[in-house]
Amino acid sequence: MASFNNKGNMAFLEEEIREDIGWNLYNKQQFSLLEENGELLIRANQGHTVMTVESERLLKQILSADEMIVCVHGTYKRNLESILESGLKRMKRLHVHFSSGLPTDGEVISDEMLNVLIYLDVRKALEEGMKLYISDNKVILTEGFDGLVPVKCFEKIESWPDRKPIPFSNV
Repeated sequence: MASFNNKGNMAFLEEEIREDIGWNLYNKQQFSLLEENGELLIRANQGHTVMTVESERLLKQILSADEMIVCVHGTYKRNLESILESGLKRMKRLHVHFSSGLPTDGEVISDEMLNVLIYLDVRKALEEGMKLYISDNKVILTEGFDGLVPVKCFEKIESWPDRKPIPFSNV
């Protein structure tokens, strides 16, 4: 967590930090601000690129598939062939990101241009030994296996927004 000494008006400092970081990041809830012992703390909720971040210390681990109603990753048709060949990759981040709802759900913040939804078979992923976590802003995160969520852990794939099934083999 980044820490800023409380010098003066905390409300003014918080406003200044929000402006400096950008309203877009704040509105997408990618970080949290909290005050502790007179210091303003800033913590990324997800999107970490620092590989030394300890998921267990920052996130709540998901231990049962019953904790999740839906676990979905939004992407684009242009990426689907590559994803089906090698799985979902974390890229330069620490985690692969999933949503706990569909793009039309009120709390879900997603790219308006996405046109494919990949549903994770949470039960199978947990049985395979994949660790899943949920962030403070309800984003589901996993390091996968060496940064990869394999296709065998996909439950289904749909086009969005028409929700038509996209055939694939997860065997």
